[in-house]
Amino acid sequence: MPDHAHDNAHRQAAWSRYWKQDVLHSLPGSFSGNYAGRIERFWLDSFSDLGSGRRMLDIATGNGPIPQLACTHCAGHAAGMPRIDAIDLAQVAPAWVSSQPATCRDALHFHSGVSAEALPFDDASFDLVTSQYGIEYCDDARTTPEVARVLVPGGRVALLLHHADSRLAQVAREELRLADWLLRPTAFLDDLEAIAPWIRQATTAEGRASLQGNADAHRARDAFNHGMQSLTAEAAASAFPDLLEEARSFAAQALASLKDRPTEDVLAQVRTYRDNLADARLRYAELCECAMDEGMIAAFAARLAAHGLVDITHAPIDHDNGMLMGWTLTARRP
Repeated sequence: MPDHAHDNAHRQAAWSRYWKQDVLHSLPGSFSGNYAGRIERFWLDSFSDLGSGRRMLDIATGNGPIPQLACTHCAGHAAGMPRIDAIDLAQVAPAWVSSQPATCRDALHFHSGVSAEALPFDDASFDLVTSQYGIEYCDDARTTPEVARVLVPGGRVALLLHHADSRLAQVAREELRLADWLLRPTAFLDDLEAIAPWIRQATTAEGRASLQGNADAHRARDAFNHGMQSLTAEAAASAFPDLLEEARSFAAQALASLKDRPTEDVLAQVRTYRDNLADARLRYAELCECAMDEGMIAAFAARLAAHGLVDITHAPIDHDNGMLMGWTLTARRP
């Protein structure tokens, strides 16, 4: 796994901004709400031994889809709710928690700014350690001994991890390429910023008259039109063009709004869009870097075994529609 220690502050800030959007997980465009089908069944099977007096740790929890599933599953069962600690390096405060029954709210404990490589919990604290598309972003050389340390004897691990050949990884690789295309210097977003003042000027009769024969305005228009043509061609050639379609829609809306809004407001909106795209690029790049092929998942399992875990199994998991979604990995402390 990559060592991100050198840029943890940047990563923490980018992911914190993302989770403030109140999305439940990192794939809201593909899966609304929580995951269902085979993924949900994997997690419900993992919760089978939980109940009052038990403890669960969710690593890299984000906005807590796994704690939410655990609440839904455990709150209505006779065994009752376990205590759930959920950690993330980012600042997280899931909005869904406030709508849960008191039994769930009291059992949930979210911890922001906590690294999986240095868990702030006592030895033998947890009956179940989980992570969904999260623990693979950590340094596994330091995380695996921590997972083994905090498990009680007989405690279990249940993980859902990114697969290098999954549809999620395929989309991330393409969206990383398209984000780089949009963010490159003197390209589409720069052309959008350059043309905005001229579009604003053209919203009045006087402004339009003054633009007649203005070489700078004509150059800005030609550059933007060329950029739009290039974007259209890129989108047509891409298997996953959503990012470019969103950029085209954003540009059209931003320019249309100039008839009612000052140029500086629209330029500020473009800068915010650029910053959000840079954050998204970071997420795409990390997913691509951390998605596991056969060798990587085998090495991860071997690290767990080296720290005393047994009954380690891993397998690909598909969505109910047949789309490859990742790896599942389960293990147990003797």
